Amino acid sequence: MLHTIQWRITASFSVLIIAVMTVLGFVLTDTIRESQLDNMRTRLTGQAFVISEFILPLMSGETGMSSIADEITRIGEPLSERITVIDSSGRVIGDSQEDISLLDNHGGRPEFKAALSGTTGESTRYSTTLGYDMMYLAVPVISEGTTIGSVRVSYPLEDIRIMTGRVITGVITAIGAAVLLVCISAWVISRRITRPVRELTEASLKMASGELHQHIDIGSLNETNKLAHSFNRMSSQLSETIDTLTKERTRLVSILENIADGVIMTDNEGQVLTANKAAGSIFRIRDHTFETKPIIELIRDHEMNDILQQCLYTGMEQVYQYESSHYKRFLRVLAVPVKVEKVFGVLLLIQDLTELRSLQTMRRELIGNISHDFRTPLAGIKAMVETLQDGAMEDRTAAPDFLSRIGDEVDRLTQLVTELTELSRIETGQAGLHKDNYNINRIAEEAMNQVAPLAKRKNITITFERDEQVSDIPADKERMKQALINLIHNAVKFTGEGGTITVMTKKEESAVQVSISDTGIGIDAKDLPHIFERFYMADQSRSSGGSGMGLAIVKHIVEAHNGTIEVMSNEGRGTVFRLRLPLR
Repeated sequence: MLHTIQWRITASFSVLIIAVMTVLGFVLTDTIRESQLDNMRTRLTGQAFVISEFILPLMSGETGMSSIADEITRIGEPLSERITVIDSSGRVIGDSQEDISLLDNHGGRPEFKAALSGTTGESTRYSTTLGYDMMYLAVPVISEGTTIGSVRVSYPLEDIRIMTGRVITGVITAIGAAVLLVCISAWVISRRITRPVRELTEASLKMASGELHQHIDIGSLNETNKLAHSFNRMSSQLSETIDTLTKERTRLVSILENIADGVIMTDNEGQVLTANKAAGSIFRIRDHTFETKPIIELIRDHEMNDILQQCLYTGMEQVYQYESSHYKRFLRVLAVPVKVEKVFGVLLLIQDLTELRSLQTMRRELIGNISHDFRTPLAGIKAMVETLQDGAMEDRTAAPDFLSRIGDEVDRLTQLVTELTELSRIETGQAGLHKDNYNINRIAEEAMNQVAPLAKRKNITITFERDEQVSDIPADKERMKQALINLIHNAVKFTGEGGTITVMTKKEESAVQVSISDTGIGIDAKDLPHIFERFYMADQSRSSGGSGMGLAIVKHIVEAHNGTIEVMSNEGRGTVFRLRLPLR
């Protein structure tokens, strides 16, 4: 555009100068040509009249001078003009440059006709004899009031043509020089004039590409000075506005991205405009590929789409809770219409209540399990107390048995409360680990020794296959021993008399493996996925009086040591628990 402005200014001046110089050249050339023709006309007329006066006596026969042809030849010899004498019949009777015997009758020539009528005749035409344009000027030769002939003087126009050509050449040269000078001047001037515009254009393009901090130098022209001032002020204000908007947008995006609930914004056609990470997590969408897509195509949740459409249709807030059949999640959705004069979008706030619902379910189950586990021993204690109150206290044989059983039930309640408290502390992180480097063989041996009396009463053999190459591991000794005691105790509990329990340690590349295997009753396949859940008890556990928290405590202790635990079992063929504890 800037080059166009410069070229337009330059071209305009050039065209103007060319037009003016061309017109001036035409006028000057025509004026010079007419002036030359007038001079020639005057000169030829004067010569013709002088010669006509000189040859009048010869043509009227009043003197004895030599013949007209000889005189005309003599007169015209020093002249560059051609002199021709013609009688009244048109016959050439004298010519200064041509043989009169070879010339045609000139009676039809226009200049001769005019002279024969008593006036000065003039004609300009191409001479076939000479091969160029000639001016012919004829005057009458009058004797006693009668035109007896004509004297014609002619001169070639070649000199005038050459002179005119020189003038035209000079004019063209002047036009060229003027155009060149004007082009240079116009280019310099236009470039100076358009410099602020050029700078404004470059700055505008940079602003359009995102470089908002632009400044234009103030020029000397009032118009461009004002324009530059306005641009600089606009650039500064725009930059400040964009910076403010960017900060606000960054703040809002940061808030949006850190909201735990899902947020989706759509237009009034259901096209997703934006969404946060939480929404992407809920609906399993990665890398913000959700923008500018219809919500039904993006998340494929018809319940969500129905809520959106209902909000758009009514223009009112909609609140729903439902279990998404597609995502297997329990969601609470608040749809808020975004409007000024009319609804132009919907803001969806999505709460994933799946975990909360699961926790509520677990709480109900926990209360039920605790109630059951507490109710059974309490009912037994109450029944035995009532029996004692009804007279069994006096029975020296039955009373000690009842009191012993009451003590067992109290011990069971105490163990249940202890395990419940311990599990709660571990899960909430209140049971801090006090780690140090310990040899897992020693910890396993201490755990085995503590359970040995129980195993001995059931005639169960506990063997220890230790790997002497195992390295020390960072561990909380008491917690780790507690986990191993629980596992070995479970093995003793579910292994029949005369069975075998094997505790084995093994060094791996970056961990230590500890396994506890038994020859007991095993675990049903349907119970294996739930074996580490709180209060989950297989039928065998219930019959043996377990609390359902021992393995949950073991799992939490192992995971607190950044380890893993797995179980393998076949019903009727025993069970193997395998722990892997990292060396670092």
